Amino acid sequence: MTIGRLVAMTHEIVVHVWSDIACPWCWIGKQRLEQGIKDSGKQVAVEYHSYQLYPEASSSAPGTYIESLATMKRSEEGAIREMVNNASEVGATEGLTMNWEKAQHVNTFQAHQFVYAAKAHGNTPEEAAELGAKAFERLYLAHFTDGVNVADTDTLLEIAEEMGLDVEQVESELESGEHANAVRGDIRDARSLGIQGVPFFVVGGKFGISGAQPPDVFADTIARAVEEIKYEDAQEVPVEAPEMGDHPDAGMDMPEEPRA
Repeated sequence: MTIGRLVAMTHEIVVHVWSDIACPWCWIGKQRLEQGIKDSGKQVAVEYHSYQLYPEASSSAPGTYIESLATMKRSEEGAIREMVNNASEVGATEGLTMNWEKAQHVNTFQAHQFVYAAKAHGNTPEEAAELGAKAFERLYLAHFTDGVNVADTDTLLEIAEEMGLDVEQVESELESGEHANAVRGDIRDARSLGIQGVPFFVVGGKFGISGAQPPDVFADTIARAVEEIKYEDAQEVPVEAPEMGDHPDAGMDMPEEPRA
């Protein structure tokens, strides 16, 4: 039994990634995964899945990102500032810019639907997966660097145009909520796998990596998975929890009851 969408393409293995646009460590993890794939020398397909760290966030951002997050987490602003500054410092080593004074702490459910709308433009599973990855990257940039509201449909349509997508089709799909169930399904799948934080990576349907680990962790796990797992088995994500590697976490915890 498998979950999510199967990816049938020319590759040696599939990496399934659960991520949220509101998670700076997910953006960092994406860069490190991509470097790890290059270092592994393997043919790897990557399929991105949705998760919401803050499903209770509103579609507009009252106050600054730090103020909003402190209120939501019932934490001191100083502690939140330290947390995001740490992410900024690590992100800078990966060439990423995070502008916390501009970033807007908003609900990401609409943005996740946009990712699926982008995937829908792919003519093959491979194209769909690549468009999903590009959509995530562009949304991270919009959210953390440009400081725009990724819950706003007009903003998402501007991104769609930049990506060369059919803007009218994307608008229709966002307005109808055509991809809402797909996003909710990703969140349920994460729960069924016992995922407790993002980013989370399932390599070859067997090995789990939690957090934005260094590239060598991804490269080594990919190499091990290719060595140990038959090609047919590597296409699917099992319902049971994946085997975890022995490395420290570097990500963000999920809420107890995700909803949208």
